[in-house]
Amino acid sequence: MATVTPLFGFWPHVTGTVAHRLLADRPSRLITWSTLDDLLTIAGRHNGDLLVVFPETWEPDRLRLDWATADPPPGVSLGRTVTAVAADLLLDALTNETVLPEAGDGRGIGDIVAHQIEQADTIVLADLPGDDPWEADRLRVLLHRLAPWAAVLTTADTHPPAVAHRPVPLTPVTRGLRGRTVGLHEPLPVNGVVSSVFKARRPFHPERLHAALDDVIDQVLRSRGHLWLASRPELVMSWESAATPHLAPASVWLAGLGDEAWQTVHAERRIAADLDWDPYYGDRHHHLAFIGFDLDPVRLHRTLTACLLTDSELSRGEAGWRRLPDPFPHTTGGLTVRVDPPPHPV
Repeated sequence: MATVTPLFGFWPHVTGTVAHRLLADRPSRLITWSTLDDLLTIAGRHNGDLLVVFPETWEPDRLRLDWATADPPPGVSLGRTVTAVAADLLLDALTNETVLPEAGDGRGIGDIVAHQIEQADTIVLADLPGDDPWEADRLRVLLHRLAPWAAVLTTADTHPPAVAHRPVPLTPVTRGLRGRTVGLHEPLPVNGVVSSVFKARRPFHPERLHAALDDVIDQVLRSRGHLWLASRPELVMSWESAATPHLAPASVWLAGLGDEAWQTVHAERRIAADLDWDPYYGDRHHHLAFIGFDLDPVRLHRTLTACLLTDSELSRGEAGWRRLPDPFPHTTGGLTVRVDPPPHPV
């Protein structure tokens, strides 16, 4: 029997520190990632657990997807995914727009670091400022707001808990489609950290939302979730921002699908849609989470609410909505609109 524990992290020196801390708690063979086939071969021949250190551009969900389609040897299982975080470098990294060519897909440093944190089962914080307990607590709170579904530990903690792990991805951006939370609603600051969730039914006016983006993005360190635009009423649009904002088709709304197509989506999504079905909008809605320092949630909600269709605009129906000015197909104001992969039910 062998459990493979994957270790991710953007900073190699911190990943190494966390690796040795994990090995002290649970003796394992330490290896570096090459290919999944090589990993499975080693795991099948090794009598014991493995701790696998991944390159700095890798994200946990990428491994989960590959593992889900692989054929591991009998007795070999994927354990909890761990992400190592550098306390003194985290904030600069989350706001770093630098695109890494080695990532191969246009991801920037901020995107990679945010994804590694959000997709982890366990987060281990290293290099905490020992002489500033308030700052250390602030970083712990921030990580919990970024990934409330993960265990947050430090290298000073002993015996990390065996938290439940996700064998297949449940992408933080589209968790809301399955009735899960995309973030915590904690509008009162804790060590300066504020987390706010915005939900609404009416579609966004694409032109007003685009005009408000700078105001929205400037207030937050990280945002994620899904929304719908009046000009594209059939599409679920995924939304996320760290250093760079992204808007992309993620799926289609069940409201526009026939009964047979419903059976192609995950059971959790069908249940969530049934429980929250609206006679007019169907399952279409916005579910967005925003995390930042000293964020003003009232101002943020007012800004977003002003971007929703008015009664007069709503009365035009879908035919009228589709004719609304929609600037999102263009790359403007730092916004990258991704259209691949093609939308599909999730």
